[in-house]
Amino acid sequence: MSQQNHRSELCWIHIRDVYTFLYLGANPHEQKVGQNIKVDLSIQVPYRGTDDCLENVVDYSKIIERVQSFIEGLGRVNLLEFLAEQVLDVIGSEFKEVRAARLTLYKAFVPLSHFTGSVAIEVERQFH
Repeated sequence: MSQQNHRSELCWIHIRDVYTFLYLGANPHEQKVGQNIKVDLSIQVPYRGTDDCLENVVDYSKIIERVQSFIEGLGRVNLLEFLAEQVLDVIGSEFKEVRAARLTLYKAFVPLSHFTGSVAIEVERQFH
């Protein structure tokens, strides 16, 4: 099978609005208070030949649970960049069916005067 045909048998599954708690930030206040982190994740996986059977596809509920428990298990992280790298490492090493992932992490609280928005990082990684 050619590389082009192989790529056409892949799809993106988009997982949105997953929330988890973490002490995130280099600022002393952020390290004391902690915050909810919003996760948006897209995974590229094969979609043909499933026979309409869950055992033949990536069970994204397991990915959601793993990402949530991994982030919560970290406890404290200074940088969004580090967090994103660690989450992609887990997805790539534990879910071999995932060919690529796009991850957006949203930090809702940023301790800046007159700033009420959020900060996000978006990263993408190919696994195969």
